[in-house]
Amino acid sequence: MKKKKNNNIFNIIFMIFFISFLVVYFSEMAGYYEYKNHKKTALTEEQIKKFESDVASGKEVDLNDYLVKEDRKYDNKLSKLASNLSDGISSVVKNSVESTFKFLSNLIEE
Repeated sequence: MKKKKNNNIFNIIFMIFFISFLVVYFSEMAGYYEYKNHKKTALTEEQIKKFESDVASGKEVDLNDYLVKEDRKYDNKLSKLASNLSDGISSVVKNSVESTFKFLSNLIEE
């Protein structure tokens, strides 16, 4: 019974990874990423045309007026949890390595 339960969990995890792979694969095949990059390029071309027209008309030009501002915040509960977990694992590994070397050092000295 326990082996069947473990096998079922493995199948579920495998299916999640497989479906995730298919989603990423088909989104790339459909051109989603190329479309997003083309959209950024078109926006940049529009900013260049605006800059050129402002220079031609003799307006005061400031570079910050033509830059695309993208402020993305990647802070969320999951990233904070992962960061805290990573810090915790790091401190545990550091302490265990230090104590192991301290123990080995004491063995060698005696």
